[in-house]
Amino acid sequence: MDSEAHISPIQTIGIIGEGKMGSNLFYYLLEFGFVLRWICSPEADLTKARKNFQRKVDRLRNSGILSEEDHHEVSDNTVISSDICLLNDCDLVVEAIPEQVGLKQDLFKKLDLILSPACILATNSSSIKPSALCPSLKRTSHFIGLHFFYPVNLINIVELILTENCTVLTRTRITEFLYHIKRKYLELNEKNGFILNRIFLDVQNEAFLIVHNQHISVRNIDLLVREQLFPSGIFEFFDSVGIDTILASTLNYVEDYPHKDYYAPLINRLQQMFSQGNLGRKSSVGFYNYHQTSGETESSETPILQINGKEIVDHLRFTYLSTVRRFTARSGLPISEINEAVKEYFGIEKGPFEI
Repeated sequence: MDSEAHISPIQTIGIIGEGKMGSNLFYYLLEFGFVLRWICSPEADLTKARKNFQRKVDRLRNSGILSEEDHHEVSDNTVISSDICLLNDCDLVVEAIPEQVGLKQDLFKKLDLILSPACILATNSSSIKPSALCPSLKRTSHFIGLHFFYPVNLINIVELILTENCTVLTRTRITEFLYHIKRKYLELNEKNGFILNRIFLDVQNEAFLIVHNQHISVRNIDLLVREQLFPSGIFEFFDSVGIDTILASTLNYVEDYPHKDYYAPLINRLQQMFSQGNLGRKSSVGFYNYHQTSGETESSETPILQINGKEIVDHLRFTYLSTVRRFTARSGLPISEINEAVKEYFGIEKGPFEI
């Protein structure tokens, strides 16, 4: 019997989390005809979320993206609630809650009692291995990492992280889903998971060490990076993602690194900022101060007038290129795939193997 003929497509999807990634993923999937269940925390303002959703689908209709019939179908087929029991008919559930192991584990234990045996459970974690979150042995064949990047509609790459026990059926269903939503993906095992963030971590760490050791301002580093390396500055990225998320991710990445002490200065600084409540844009203070009424941001470091910009850029570029090559060799992924993924991740025209 041809088992491929019996592969059922993913049609009903649950998304858990009303934060930046959860809401962004929900709104991205709206245009693909799925039945959606968006589950927010009990503290969320559901009335506001439902009004925002209705305004969004009304705009899609008014702009011609949705027909009148599709507009009614999307409205009727979408549920926004805080009741996770409404996920019981889902083919796929994607978790996008804060980057805390205990919090995620507790959620998946509850979901394990609700979801059908065939439902694929996915974590959008940016740093935690799927096997560390899987709630039971019976779920291991249907539990994956599905790491989208923010914003989903602009960064066309997803890290698909498969555990040792993931079945061919699960892999086939999820890759067909990614094809349907027009997202490219890197297929990774847990050892090589989160490869793009790991590459960037080495660049981030080197940039911080330059600030830490040479007393150069974060603003100067970001100006150099934006002008000659990437569209976004290193410390601007930290503040945009959130210091709490960056800290949790960094600790997870370096946990099994033999040279993890090398990241200690960065980790210590992030821990200090976290304890002070300086979480970046979400708290209005991070590596930059966002309280300025003029819209200008102000670095918490004292700027200097003279810096050797070329030397700094050359060092960060060398770190970037050598790290990409190291992780590419370790992962065994084709150079072409890494090259395209890195271009999407950093938003650059030339990949590391084209320089």
